[in-house]
Amino acid sequence: SLFSDGGWHIHTPSLEAVKWWPGGLAKSCNCCILMARVMIHGKDYGPHPFFFQVRDWETHASLPGIELRDIGQKMGYNGMDNGAMRISNVNIPRRNMLMRYVSVDRDGAYKKIGDDKMLFGTMTYTRLKISSMSGLNLAKAVTTATRYSAVRRQFQMQRVVLGSDIEKAEDDLVADSMQATTPQEQLNNLVKPSKRSEAQVLDYSSQQFILFPQMALAYAMHFAAQEVQKRYDVAIQEFRASKFDALTEMHVGSSTLKAVSTVLMAEGMEQCRKSLGGHGFMNAAGIGPQYLSALPQATYEGDFVVLSIQVGQQLINAVSSKMLKQKTSNPKTPMLQYIYEFDPMAARKPPSMEDLEKLLGEPAFMIDCMKKRANFLHYSAAQTFQEEVAKTGGKPGPATLDSVKIDFMRMTYAHAYVLYAEFFLDRINQIEKEAPKVAAVLKLLFELYCLTVMDQSYDRGGGLGEFIAAGALPPGAYGVLGKRTKALLKEIRPHAIPLVDGWNIPDFLLNSCLGRYDGRVYESLYEQTKYEPLNDTDIADGYYKHLQYVLHPERRLPGATVQTAPAAAPSKL
Repeated sequence: SLFSDGGWHIHTPSLEAVKWWPGGLAKSCNCCILMARVMIHGKDYGPHPFFFQVRDWETHASLPGIELRDIGQKMGYNGMDNGAMRISNVNIPRRNMLMRYVSVDRDGAYKKIGDDKMLFGTMTYTRLKISSMSGLNLAKAVTTATRYSAVRRQFQMQRVVLGSDIEKAEDDLVADSMQATTPQEQLNNLVKPSKRSEAQVLDYSSQQFILFPQMALAYAMHFAAQEVQKRYDVAIQEFRASKFDALTEMHVGSSTLKAVSTVLMAEGMEQCRKSLGGHGFMNAAGIGPQYLSALPQATYEGDFVVLSIQVGQQLINAVSSKMLKQKTSNPKTPMLQYIYEFDPMAARKPPSMEDLEKLLGEPAFMIDCMKKRANFLHYSAAQTFQEEVAKTGGKPGPATLDSVKIDFMRMTYAHAYVLYAEFFLDRINQIEKEAPKVAAVLKLLFELYCLTVMDQSYDRGGGLGEFIAAGALPPGAYGVLGKRTKALLKEIRPHAIPLVDGWNIPDFLLNSCLGRYDGRVYESLYEQTKYEPLNDTDIADGYYKHLQYVLHPERRLPGATVQTAPAAAPSKL
């Protein structure tokens, strides 16, 4: 609050108001941008940013009235000292309030300057940067898992003998036995050396089914984030000129990608980690620590549930504009144009099973399926919302909005999948002009991405059922989708390593023994044990303190000889 001589009096009123989580606040920062509720002459003007010094410039000690703590160990990202701050009656100069968009004079006169909509630009920028990292984080995990799956060999690709083949196999065995003349030849007929070496794990369709859809998703998320970033770069120039036509577009686009990309990134990275087998549980594998460090991105700056509500409201607004106001487009939200082009009254006629096999290879058809499914969810939610509004006599409240929050979550996923598909295809078309062979390989990933969304989907909900309900696919599409997916996995397999190498992620950034570019997996795993503190000595301290008494109980007796640690026991490494 403003005090008598024109400065600010800052105080944390309760334990619940303690600042919690700011990165670097615990031990590193000596100043911060503090968000505090502004009170002037008893009037509440809401939260505003302040420049706020928390530590002495010379000694780095926390200033009087400021209590700083580290909030404690986290699941990951422990290189960041997230802090807690409690402020007790601290005074700061009036000029410490950031006054680009508001001003407060010495007497407490409050005045807005410019348009506070610019504040949305900063929030949008932050969410876009998080979205941009999601594709790369998933790509790192896919790279490690794909490379290791190419190095790791396990079992043989056994031929399964079925039906009449059994009799033929037995006949061949009898013929071989008849020709054998020496005991060694007869023994060789019983125990034949394998004609095949152990198969690369990456050759198994089950491993491909785990990794290749995640590879496709990483590309899709990356291209989508890049495209929305380009649009933001144009929009921010308009914002600075006080033209905010693109504000809704940027808000919906950045919120959609931030909400969905971070969740799918986290789930995809965990899938990749588990695909590594037992070695994936080691920190040396790289994916585990990277997953835990990336995991907070799904929460800060708006988690999926919060952002899906904001996205869902805008999607329903677009439906209402079309149905109630008869609008056919909104120039301010071109990414939502597919909603205006949809006719909910048209008959839902999915393609026949015969036509489906041919259509699955056509990008336009697959994107159209995505849009039909998304529109089915959007328009269904809008109808549900209208019904709930009618129950309240046309006066919607919090309970009315709560009735469609689950729908909003589904809608946000569906909308994100449409954006991923459209921007993925746009990038392929651009690449095709300069590198048609590269574009041809990326088309395989594009199709696999679309089929994955149509079949099992990447999220826990959605999938084939929604596409059938929307009339985008026939009820019998399950088998056709599965057959085409298996074919795509085989087509992508020869390109798998070049596709992950194409990210050009250096080894130091992967930080993985299993994902090394040179493939020296086992040498690296063995080498890294030299840096394990437990290996500094041959006999661990725990033996001297505890284990020797378990193995030799008599050493607990008075006068017994107890083994003690030498002054400096050398390591055997």
